[in-house]
Amino acid sequence: MNTFADWHCDTASYICGKNMGFKDSDGHINIDMLEKYESPVQTFAVWLPKEYYKNAFYTTKMVIEYFKNEISLNSDKIALVKSYKDIQENNGKISALLSIEGCEALEGSIEKLHSLYDMGIRLATLTWNYKNCVATGVGESSLGGGLTDFGKEAVREMERLGIIVDVSHLSDEGFYDVERLADKPFIASHSNCRAVCGHQRNLTDDQLRIIGQRGGIVGLNMCVSFLNSEGKAGTDDIIRHMEHMLDTCGEDSICLGCDFDGISGTPEGMENVSAIKGLLERIEKEFGKNIAYKTAKGNFLRIAKLLL
Repeated sequence: MNTFADWHCDTASYICGKNMGFKDSDGHINIDMLEKYESPVQTFAVWLPKEYYKNAFYTTKMVIEYFKNEISLNSDKIALVKSYKDIQENNGKISALLSIEGCEALEGSIEKLHSLYDMGIRLATLTWNYKNCVATGVGESSLGGGLTDFGKEAVREMERLGIIVDVSHLSDEGFYDVERLADKPFIASHSNCRAVCGHQRNLTDDQLRIIGQRGGIVGLNMCVSFLNSEGKAGTDDIIRHMEHMLDTCGEDSICLGCDFDGISGTPEGMENVSAIKGLLERIEKEFGKNIAYKTAKGNFLRIAKLLL
């Protein structure tokens, strides 16, 4: 299988931060790697270091503009997509979908959410690890609190606009607030299984089941510390998390959320996006062609068709 769709990478912020071109950047993902696949779909998140939170909207806009310019410079190979229809009509090019990782850029303003939508944002990870105007992140769960009053308003407006709600990085309390509030399926774009690896960033079995029951999706994350608590990981660990997801949330709720360019280290054999082909071959060997295709792209397209 030589295609894939992935819900999360930090490449846009990575290349902007280094003032680097996207075609052959030195990160986990670049255009030269992506174009070896057939019509891949990659979601590019805008993530901000904490020192930029005071100017979060301005900085997010700057990263988006930088990345859009890189798309324009390589328009023969890649196109920005904003809907399922755009993905279907992209004529063999790389499809680039935009997201934000953490809602700091909203700065407590629904108008700024509208502006981000107009810029092309179609998925919002509600928090990174810290508390913001929308909710409490998993790294500050001890502070207590799920969605704020503004966060509840923002989630409702995201659903109305067509911005997918993403609970990766969200506190457990925030997760259950989203469950109670959301009318549509929601996703965890880049999270693994807490029962397999006890990192707080991973999802509990109850959370996995809820996402599956609600028709949502969970993206397998390549961060070593989310795969194995022993400080090293390989493809076998990815397969262990996938097996647990199959048993817990089901084959229609598994996809890729590799977190490339947002993690300091990768599992052995998964050094960059070029390795996805080999991972999918392993998944096909373990679970069959149907589940491999659903994981690679089918489940992503189902959610995109439903929500974008």
